Amino acid sequence: MGDPPAFYVRDSLHTEIYDAFAAEVTGNDLDFWRSCAAEYGGPVLDLGCGTGRVAWVLADAGFEVVGLDRSEPMLRRAEAKAEDHPGTSVTFHLGDMSDFDLGREFGLVVVPGRSFQILPTVADQEAALACIRRHLVAGGHLVIDLFDPRLEFLLPDAPPPPTLTLTHPERGTSVAVEVVDRTVDPAAQMLSEVWRFTELDDAGTVLRDERERLDLRWLYRYETLHLLRLAGFQIVAEWSDFDRSPPAYGLEQLWVARSP
Repeated sequence: MGDPPAFYVRDSLHTEIYDAFAAEVTGNDLDFWRSCAAEYGGPVLDLGCGTGRVAWVLADAGFEVVGLDRSEPMLRRAEAKAEDHPGTSVTFHLGDMSDFDLGREFGLVVVPGRSFQILPTVADQEAALACIRRHLVAGGHLVIDLFDPRLEFLLPDAPPPPTLTLTHPERGTSVAVEVVDRTVDPAAQMLSEVWRFTELDDAGTVLRDERERLDLRWLYRYETLHLLRLAGFQIVAEWSDFDRSPPAYGLEQLWVARSP
């Protein structure tokens, strides 16, 4: 069968249910991103924008928004949402957050959905932060979302997460999302998982069965702090959830950093 393709490189069951999956995982994050834009101002650059899930919410709130993502299938879905948002617009670009040049500056850069962790090396992360700084106005802000690693889930023999069942947003069918294989490298802080997406009708008949590979690198809290400082940012705030609770182990890492 060969190796499964990486996340988001093709039109797939995964890209079709992405918004529903993100809502299940992140809960109330859209209100959080809207409040950040209201507090720190625009224009807004949404890195790892995916399907435009956050970008369109900010555009509807009256902000100029530009989205960048390296997945063409996800960007096609983002652009298709324009008809659902009359009177607003978002400009989308295909590109890699570790190496991009949009030729302009922004008042706010957001990196939602833990997408920063797709960058596999420290060098990639440093390059991304350098690009972000070049695209921020003086005094502009970066807000970035990561997960805070729970070590019991990142051991080589740790069990996979439980299966998640979602409703397909367009067809109303059931979609089971499960991790069927995983490799953990604690020294490199790398996690590689094979995810299976199975669509079933009301009778339980399998309609589609697809597999994709997720590779990500986790960051410890003080590692993130040092990366931001080395990139020249000033730390403004640090929270553990989208309600802006104080830092706590094993939840979110939500950082607000300011470009001097």
